[in-house]
Amino acid sequence: MIVESKVFYAKSSEEAVEQLLKSTNADKDSIQITVLEKPSKGFLGIGAKRGVYSLEYELIKESEPSREELVEENKEVILDKGDDQKTEPSGQDKVDNDERQDKVNITEEDEMRIAKEFVVELLKNADVEAEVDVLIEDNLIKVKISGDDASCLIGRRGDTLDAIQFLTGLALNKFNKDSHTRVFVDIENYRSKREESLKRYCYKAAREVAKTRRTKKLDYMNPYERRIIHSALQNDRFVITYSEGTDPYRRVVIEYKR
Repeated sequence: MIVESKVFYAKSSEEAVEQLLKSTNADKDSIQITVLEKPSKGFLGIGAKRGVYSLEYELIKESEPSREELVEENKEVILDKGDDQKTEPSGQDKVDNDERQDKVNITEEDEMRIAKEFVVELLKNADVEAEVDVLIEDNLIKVKISGDDASCLIGRRGDTLDAIQFLTGLALNKFNKDSHTRVFVDIENYRSKREESLKRYCYKAAREVAKTRRTKKLDYMNPYERRIIHSALQNDRFVITYSEGTDPYRRVVIEYKR
């Protein structure tokens, strides 16, 4: 047998062996693995690095084909040539076939499955045990994460949660570029609790502005939270709201209505 070696970049030694067996005629029992660099998971799957594995193996010597096998192979070649002589489809038929292949019928169930699988994989990479429920309403996929450890993924003012939502949307768009479905990710009802907290905050600030007639600038917020403030105060008789600055340093300003 011939002894050879190759280097593979993979998530695990099992994956490296699988790559080797797919690309060579290696004897599985002869494989010797040397870990050159261990893989790392990164944070939430971001910044993850594959490991580097050196695999030494023996090649299985292929036996000479028998006369019967050669006869069968020649038969297949002859049959294939016969098939090649069949009538080629017209130009319009080719166009129609290409269009049918390009257009994949992606259902709402497919999009829900993609979103769920992506979030589940994120939780797995973060070593967080949690339940993931998915439903869709009016082109909005709602992903709800629940569990004792899930709250650690919310982050400061929901920054990490927003990142998970953004990445899930990217994963969905990568699968279906024509998708108009939006993604909403929530952990332990954080979004609704945060919305109520923001409303209390802006109502208090609005009363202060109405009383003192002095403009007040709120804390920096993401677009989702700023919309909550604008919506809560849009019908207020005494104040108006607008946003200033550039993300991530963009905030809502409450001003007395003159």
